[in-house]
Amino acid sequence: MRLKNDDDEEYSGLSVRMPTVMLIASLAIFGVLAIVVLANNNKRPASNSSQTPTQATQATAVEEPMEQVDSLRADDLNFWGMYADTDVAEIYEEENSNASRKDELEQREEEMRRAEEEAAEAAAKEAETKADPATDGKHTLVTHIDGTNEWIAINSSIKLNTYEDTQFQSQNGIIGYYTNGRRSTKTGADISQYTTTVDWKQLATEVDYVMIRVGARGYDSGNIIADTKFIDNVTGAVQAGIPFGVYFSSQAVNETEAKEEATYVMTQLAAAKSAVDRLGLSATGTTITNNTNNGTTATTLTTTTETVKDKLRKMGIETDPTKYNTTTSVKDNDGNTTVTEVDDKGNTTVTVKDANGNQISKKTVNLDPYGNVTTVDTNAEGRETVVTEMVPEAAVVPAPGTTTTPTPTPTPDPNSPNATATPTPDPNASTTPKVTPVFKLTYPVAIEMHLISNDISRIEKIDKTARTSVLTTFCSVIESGGYDAMVEANKEFLLCQVNPAALTKYEIWLSNEGNLPDYPYVMSMWKYNTKGRLLNSLAGDYGVSVGFIDYSIR
Repeated sequence: MRLKNDDDEEYSGLSVRMPTVMLIASLAIFGVLAIVVLANNNKRPASNSSQTPTQATQATAVEEPMEQVDSLRADDLNFWGMYADTDVAEIYEEENSNASRKDELEQREEEMRRAEEEAAEAAAKEAETKADPATDGKHTLVTHIDGTNEWIAINSSIKLNTYEDTQFQSQNGIIGYYTNGRRSTKTGADISQYTTTVDWKQLATEVDYVMIRVGARGYDSGNIIADTKFIDNVTGAVQAGIPFGVYFSSQAVNETEAKEEATYVMTQLAAAKSAVDRLGLSATGTTITNNTNNGTTATTLTTTTETVKDKLRKMGIETDPTKYNTTTSVKDNDGNTTVTEVDDKGNTTVTVKDANGNQISKKTVNLDPYGNVTTVDTNAEGRETVVTEMVPEAAVVPAPGTTTTPTPTPTPDPNSPNATATPTPDPNASTTPKVTPVFKLTYPVAIEMHLISNDISRIEKIDKTARTSVLTTFCSVIESGGYDAMVEANKEFLLCQVNPAALTKYEIWLSNEGNLPDYPYVMSMWKYNTKGRLLNSLAGDYGVSVGFIDYSIR
């Protein structure tokens, strides 16, 4: 049996304290619940007016700490009951309306933004178009010899051409400018020693004019070189009744060389005139009639200067081209030998020797470029007798640079009933009499100037000013001889290598391959083909051009 001791007393005291603790805890829990209940009741609207101030104060005092303890309940989160069904519909409608207005505003803002962007883009494009040389109408494109392109400003002070691109038409490769359905331009060919075959009779049916090469200056050596077929081509054109002009391929690098080239051209023209006169085909005495029948042009030549040929033959000049560059020897009954030599221009040398080979006599007859026949007779002792005689009037030609005396115009009687008002003289008109050319040409005398591909030519070593001076000097000398002067070059050369404003008083012959004459200024001719193969009458190298001016009626 367990005896009561100190431990039992301790246990007994613990058992007495436990109920007390539990009671206090229960009271505390109950108090908290009571406070919560009171707090919930105080949140509801109070309708009891009999509540005493003390009670209200106590309720407030209790409510304030309860709000800190419990600020939300489940019912507090149910806000749908706060609105009626109609209020909710209006709220939805208003919200949808607001959203729609917002979308509309955003759409308008987007449209305005796009419109502003498009306007800015259009303005930028317009500014770019105005600044674009390809579309501003104030520039023209050139291609340099190295293949690079450059837009060149058009000089508004130089007269522009007015040709419409749509009016250039090609018929079997032959280009012409058509007005009201009819061709208003001329077709021309330029020929030289490199034109291996010329059928003059057929050529007269294919072209309206020809430009004949006189010669050239070497682009490296600088020497003047004659065109070996110049005289033949001139006589061929005259015999075929084809109007013609001439051109010289220049590589002059200064004014002195330009004058030399121009003088050479006029000298060669004088020689060609003499050759024509020898054949009795003087340009002043030849009537050319073109009869068109069923599209075919037949050329009839009527010569009125046959006496020229007869006279030249009597003076000792050979007029039969088949006897040029020949030597004949005849021995008479006395054993004397007569040797007759004819050069390529018909000049003759007749030498007579005895049986022992001693010279008995020698006679040389030469026709110079100006129409003078010089006869030199040498006797057995070596003494010479020189006689110079002019050819007949129809073939007389003045030396280059000489002028003819104009026929005086009688002064009208102001009291005569047939008298007319005297016109006011043009102050800008030239008072210098027109010079009579050595050989009257229908078409101009042209100076051709080009750079050389894949090589450096003489004219590349001088500047634009010097090249321009060469062209103007040549043309000035040519005009002083009574001829019309012309410059032939391609677009790049005319616009970039020389000063085009300095060439406005001369005719321009544009040389540019293509279907349209891409050149801004006025021109008289346009060479659009340099490869040949367009005309049945020609073989070898030649060019084909459009002539904008009918020089035969100018």
